[in-house]
Amino acid sequence: MKNALSILIISFIILTLSSGVRAKDANKEIVTKDAAVAEILNKADVYPNPAEDHIFLKISEFESISNIKIEVMSIIGTKMKVTHEKIDSGLFKIDLSDIPTGHYYLLLTVDSEKSLKKFLKK
Repeated sequence: MKNALSILIISFIILTLSSGVRAKDANKEIVTKDAAVAEILNKADVYPNPAEDHIFLKISEFESISNIKIEVMSIIGTKMKVTHEKIDSGLFKIDLSDIPTGHYYLLLTVDSEKSLKKFLKK
């Protein structure tokens, strides 16, 4: 019975770590790379909202992220644009002048982590 319980606990810890979630041991907190990237993406700011001709995406701690993909998606999932203009470290300007008025998402992808940011185009 002890062996089965030990195997179950070890399996849970491995599953938790492999899915990029935080795990704690008695003295320290272990954060995997995926969890750290997900947290950075979730804290990203999109402004102005509502937007007119362009929107800005500000990502704090951008230096810890490499290779970000930014997509403008319609509310029903149609890919409208995959482009951005990096202005400064962690600041992106996305041109919306050729996109009709409506509700949209910015889909941010880094490695296997994704985050959606909702905005309104006037």
